[in-house]
Amino acid sequence: MSTGQSTLAGRAVGLILRRVKTARKQSKRGVKLVQSVFRRVRQVEKSLFFRLRDSETGRVLLKAAGMARSPRDLRHRAQVAGPYIARLRANATPIDPKKGYGLLSPDILGDFGGVLDASRRLFAIKKAEIDAELTGYEHWTPEQRQKFLTRKQSFLRYLLGDDDLRHSPELVDFALSDAMLGSATRYLGMVPYLTRIDLMYSLPRTGKNIESQLFHLDHEGITQIKHFIHLFDVGQHEGPFTFIPADATSRIVRDVRELRRTRKSGQDIELRRYSDEEIAAVGGTADIVTVTGPVGSGVAVDTSRCLHLGSRVDPGSFRLCLYTQYCTTHEITNVYDVDRFKDDPIRHLAVKDSVAPGRARATDYYSQMMG
Repeated sequence: MSTGQSTLAGRAVGLILRRVKTARKQSKRGVKLVQSVFRRVRQVEKSLFFRLRDSETGRVLLKAAGMARSPRDLRHRAQVAGPYIARLRANATPIDPKKGYGLLSPDILGDFGGVLDASRRLFAIKKAEIDAELTGYEHWTPEQRQKFLTRKQSFLRYLLGDDDLRHSPELVDFALSDAMLGSATRYLGMVPYLTRIDLMYSLPRTGKNIESQLFHLDHEGITQIKHFIHLFDVGQHEGPFTFIPADATSRIVRDVRELRRTRKSGQDIELRRYSDEEIAAVGGTADIVTVTGPVGSGVAVDTSRCLHLGSRVDPGSFRLCLYTQYCTTHEITNVYDVDRFKDDPIRHLAVKDSVAPGRARATDYYSQMMG
């Protein structure tokens, strides 16, 4: 091939490569644009979801939409709830449907001694692991300390995994007891999904309050119930669970939304974090309830409807709670030994979707909600 032909061929190859590179860049820009649009659409969807959830009318619409997605399962859960609720003992934990909470006391928990022993035994093992992890903290560099303090695990640890629950079945049995599952069923109007059983370990942390140390609403579903039960006595130094009843929360969320709009703060109300100053500015401080008390006391609360915070622990103290969660929607869940309950229709219904495929569906649902 002559020099002229070689030069022409080289130019042609170069032109093709440049066009390929340009097309690749355009493709990447197109993908980024699509991703950006998708994120914005998801944000609008989440914003609409939370705004609807903040009103009684909106919750009715969301429930209707949920029923349309899973009519058979939700209808069955509601139908079997009626006879189950009817046979519950009268002094099961009452949860006020207007205020979204009910206080717990040792006398209504049933046989709690074995649960307490198992929880404290597991806590001793997990705490030793955490203490070993934090050994030498005082010798960490300032950068390492600052990075650690920006993480939620610096002040709150969830201690249990699926293996722990399999080896301590008394915790699952307790979560499925009439005192626990029954009160959640009565409040939610259906046999719910038992999504989580855990030990919540709150530790002291220096610096400005972050994450769940601020007032917030949980994202899961339209309504839910969480139990927080003290495994050691809790006073003010232990950073007690703190919340605002649902009826007051509705007003406060509405007023904070207007306050931010007036101040042009640029803060998105759907971030679901509210400062103490904002709560005070709209007159919400008087509505705050702080849950202190002895072992076995605590609260059942709808954390989708009640603003709440916790883990503001003073130095030298800690808080340990047994935590159970009951939802009306598929959520990320523990995986239980479902076969243990195959002969008990109510309890089997509460856990049957916790097997691995059910967990995958819950993860997909969570991703759709938060993506």
